Amino acid sequence: MEEALSALTEGGARISYRPDQLPEISFEIDTDRRPTVGWLDLFLRDTELIYENGAAGLLIVPNASLYDQSFSLFGMVSDAVTGERLISATVQLTDVNSGTNSNEYGFYTLTEHGGRHRLRATYIGYLPLETEIVLRADTQINLQLIPNNELPQIIVTAMESGEGEARYFETGTRIGRTEVSQLGGPLGEDDPLQLARLLPGVTSGAEGIGGMLIRGSEAGQNLILLDGVPVYGLSHAGGLFSIFSNQAIRRIDLYKDALPARFGGRVGGVLDVHTRDGNLYENELTVGSSLLSAQVAAEGPIRVGESSFLLTGRYFWASNLIRRYSEQYKKNRGRKGSLDYDVYDINFKLNQRAGKRGRIYLSLYSGLDDYSNNSWQGDTIHQMNEAGTLISYQFPSARRESVHWGNTVAALRYNHVFSERTFGNFRLSYSDLQTASSFERSDSTKILTSQDYEGWMFSGDYQSSIRSLGLAFDGQHSMGNATSLRFGAELNDHKFAPSLFNDTVALSNYAGEEANEVFTPIQVAAYGSWEGRRGNVYYRLGLRGNIWTDRGKTYTSFSPRIMLSGPLTANIDWQLSYDRTVQPIHLLSSFVIGIPSDLWVPSSTDIAPATSPQVSGKLSFTPAPSWLFTTAAYYKAMKGLIAYSEGQQTSEQWRNQLSRGSGKAYGLEISLQRNRGNLRGWLSYTLARSERTFDPLINQGRPFPFRYDRRHSVNLLLIYQLGERTTLTGSWRFESGLAYSMSEILLATPIDYGPPNSVLTEERNGFRMPVNHRLDVNLHSVLSSQNSRFTHAIDVGLYNVYNRRNPIYYEVRPEYTPAETGAPVGRDQFYKIFIAPLLPTLSYHLTFSSGG
Repeated sequence: MEEALSALTEGGARISYRPDQLPEISFEIDTDRRPTVGWLDLFLRDTELIYENGAAGLLIVPNASLYDQSFSLFGMVSDAVTGERLISATVQLTDVNSGTNSNEYGFYTLTEHGGRHRLRATYIGYLPLETEIVLRADTQINLQLIPNNELPQIIVTAMESGEGEARYFETGTRIGRTEVSQLGGPLGEDDPLQLARLLPGVTSGAEGIGGMLIRGSEAGQNLILLDGVPVYGLSHAGGLFSIFSNQAIRRIDLYKDALPARFGGRVGGVLDVHTRDGNLYENELTVGSSLLSAQVAAEGPIRVGESSFLLTGRYFWASNLIRRYSEQYKKNRGRKGSLDYDVYDINFKLNQRAGKRGRIYLSLYSGLDDYSNNSWQGDTIHQMNEAGTLISYQFPSARRESVHWGNTVAALRYNHVFSERTFGNFRLSYSDLQTASSFERSDSTKILTSQDYEGWMFSGDYQSSIRSLGLAFDGQHSMGNATSLRFGAELNDHKFAPSLFNDTVALSNYAGEEANEVFTPIQVAAYGSWEGRRGNVYYRLGLRGNIWTDRGKTYTSFSPRIMLSGPLTANIDWQLSYDRTVQPIHLLSSFVIGIPSDLWVPSSTDIAPATSPQVSGKLSFTPAPSWLFTTAAYYKAMKGLIAYSEGQQTSEQWRNQLSRGSGKAYGLEISLQRNRGNLRGWLSYTLARSERTFDPLINQGRPFPFRYDRRHSVNLLLIYQLGERTTLTGSWRFESGLAYSMSEILLATPIDYGPPNSVLTEERNGFRMPVNHRLDVNLHSVLSSQNSRFTHAIDVGLYNVYNRRNPIYYEVRPEYTPAETGAPVGRDQFYKIFIAPLLPTLSYHLTFSSGG
C-alpha cells in the first residue's frame, strides 16, 4: 500500500497520509490509465480508510463512521485436509479481546465495530490461523485450519482452558479420538470411556461393569447422546468396552455440572458423542484388529468438497477362542459347559451440502451383544448309612445365564445459516434398545441308589424394550456485545415394554411365566439460554420446560440453569453453577445376579419423575502455560428415585415390587494437569459420598451407601512423547471398594432345600468389596513415509500389569463333605468373580489414502 501511494505522489499526485495507518496489503496493478481518485478507489476498496479533499490535496484518513457501526463476522471452521467441521474452535478478534467458539457444526458468529481487526482461530492439535481483516459490512469468512502433526496431543482438555473470553462459557471436558488411541484399552480395544473414567468425579464398577457413574449418580441417570440422539445402552461386554468405536468418533464432550439448557431428561451428567463426517477430499480405507475384534473403516467424498460418507464396523472375532478356552477351563475344574459371546456394531454417515448455507446429515448406528454361559457339576460322595448299606449321593449344580441386547440409533439432520447472526438445526431421530436376560441356578441332592432327589431352582427373565421417535429444533442467535441466545424445542414419542419374571421354586414344580405391560408416553420440551457478560462476570442463564404425559397422567416441570464465571486474578478463574434436572424415565437394576438385568420404565400414574438440584463451584489456577490446577466441590440431592424392594423374589409384576426414595451426593475433586511438553497427563483425587434413603421396605427406611459409593478415588495418567509419532502411556487408578449387601450374595444361589428367606445384613450395602486398583501401559506408534499412501498404527502394552484380581461380584457355591451319619453336609463357599487378569494389549491398523 505504502509503495503504491509513493508511486502516485512521485507521479505528481497531491496525497497526504500517515504510514502507520496503512495496512500491509499487496495489489496487482494493470496498465490502464486512471485518474488519481480512480487509483485510490482501487487501493482503499477493502480497507477502513477513505480519502477527503483538503487544502493540500487529497487526505487519506480512517473512516470514522465504521467505528460507530457494528457488523457480524461469521462462517464455518473446518479441517483443511479432510473438510471435517471443528467443534468448539476458538475464533478471536485479538485487538479488541472479543471471541467465540464454534458450535457442534463448526459455525461461529461474533459482532464487533467496524474497522481493521486481527483475526485469530485456534484448535487443539492444529496450527493457529492469523490474518488481518476489515469489517465494512456483515462478512462471511470460512476458516480452514491445518493439522499440526508434530504437535504433541493434549490428552483431555477442559473447554474452559481455551483462549480468550469464550472459555468462560464452555463448561465441559473434551475427549478426542487421537487421545483415545494413545491410551489403548483391554486387549488393544481403543475405548473413549476408558479415558473418561480417569477423570475426577467419574467412576464405574470393576473393569467398567455397572456403566459410567458421574458424581454419585446411577448409570441410567446420565444422558448419553450420539449425534444428538439419546442412547439407552452404553456398553459392550457388560462394560468392558463401550459401543463407541474410536474409528467413528470425532470427539466426546463430558459435562458434570453447569449443564446447558439444551440438555435434559436425566438427573446425572451428560456424555455428548459426535461422530466424524467423512473426508470431503480424499478416499481412505482403514483395516485393523485387536485381540478382541476386527475393524474396518471407509470414508471419502461422494462429490468432492460437497458430500462425503463414513462407514465403520467391528466384529468380535474372539468368540470361538473364548468358547474353546471356557470349555477346557471348566473341564479342568470338574464342570461341563461353555461360554459364548458375539458382538458387532456398525456406524454409517452421509453428509451433503444443501445450497450455500445448509447441510444435510444422515447417521446410523446398530450394535448387538449376544452372551450365554452354562455349566453343570455333579459331585458324588459314597457313604455308609447306619444299617451298613453303601449309599451314593450326587449333588448336581447347574448354572445357565444369557443376555441379549442391542441398540439402533438413527438421525436425519438439516442445519442452516439463516443469517450472519442466526443458525438453526432440525433433527428427526430414532432410538431403540432391546434387552433380554435370563438365568437358572439350581442345586439339588440326588440319591443314586433310589433315584430320589430334592432341590430348588432360582430363575429369572428380564426383558426391556424401549423405542423413541423424536423431532427437534435447536437455534442460536447472536445479539452482539458478547451476548447470544440459544433456544429450541423437542417432541418425543416413546414406547416402553418392560417385563420381569423372578422366582424360586421346587425343581419338580417349575413353570415360568412373565408379566407384560406397554407404555406409550409423549414428551414435549422447550428451552432457552442467554449468554452474556457484565464487567468481569460471564453468565449463562437457562430455563428448560418439560411436559410428560402417559395414561391420562401429566407431569410438568421447569428446570432453571445458572452458570457464573470469570477471572479472579490474571491466572485464576472461578465458576459457580446451579442445575435443576428432571428425569421422567427410570432404570431399574437388580443386583441379585451377576448379569445385566435392567428394566427401563417410564413415569406413569404411580411413578413420578426423578428430580435433582445440584450446586457446584470450581477454581482453576494456571501457574505456568503448561500447568493447570483445578479444585471443584459439589452437592446434589435426588428425589423420586425407585428401586426393587428387598426380598421381592416373586413373579409379581415389577411395579408391585418397587420402593420409593431419595438420595444425595457430595464431594471434592482436585486435579493437577500438565497439557504441553513431552511429558503430559494428570493426577487427580476425589473425595465423595453418595447415599440413598428409601421407604421401610428397604433397609427399614434408614439411609445406606449407594452401591457405587467410592469414598476415595485416585487417578494418574502419564503420556511421554518418545518420538514424533511414538508415545508411551501409563495409567493407574485406585478406588475404594463398592458397597455390597450380604443378602445379595446369599440370595444369588439358594442352597437350602426349601424356599429361601431374605437373609439380610444389619445394613443395606453394609459390606465393602476390596479396594479396586489397576495399572495399564501402552506403546502407541504411527509409521508412514513422507510420500507413502499407507499409514501403520501399532499398539502394544499390558492391561492390569500386576495382575490385580478386582472382583465384580461374589458368588456362593455349596461344597459337600461326608457326615458321620446321615446325608453329607453342605457348606457355603464364597467365590470371587473377576473378568480381567493380566492381559496383553495388541492392535494394528493399516490406513490407505488415495491422496498420498
